[in-house]
Order: sequence, then C-alpha cells, then structure tokens
Amino acid sequence: MSSAALETYLARLYTDDALRAAFLLEPWKQALLHGLSQQEAEAMAAMDLIGLQMAAASYRAKRDGRAERGPKATPAQRWWRRLLQVWR
Repeated sequence: MSSAALETYLARLYTDDALRAAFLLEPWKQALLHGLSQQEAEAMAAMDLIGLQMAAASYRAKRDGRAERGPKATPAQRWWRRLLQVWR
C-alpha cells in the first residue's frame, strides 16, 4: 500500500497546517479527495491522529531550529573549528 500519492499526501500532512486540520476533521473524505484509493483512505482514517500531530510539531521544531542555526557545517569546517578551539 505504498503508493506515491499516499507518500506525498502523508508528507504534506506533516508540513501543511491547513491540510492537516482539514484531515483531522474528516480523515477518510480528505484522503479520497487527495487521490488516495479506498483502501488507502481507510488506512489513513485509522492512523494515530495524535501521533500525526506530534510528528508534525516535531518536524516543525526541527525546521525552525535549522533555520536559526543556518546551514549545517561541513566535516572540514567542524574540524577547523575544533582545531581553533584547542589553540585558544
């Protein structure tokens, strides 16, 4: 049951607050409206909705934290930083 439509819809549920709010009100209907099959819509409607909300909040916090810290340092940059800390 791992269709591209299902995976795309699930990823959007994690990242799109408005889409997730609509899904939480009518899971089965919203899943069908977004192109999922009857079987996929039933599986989505039976999923852990609290877990969905918790995962979405966790992903949002990670994205927000990443934006505050800036781009991730490369291994060479981390090595230079450690080396400079030793010399100080």
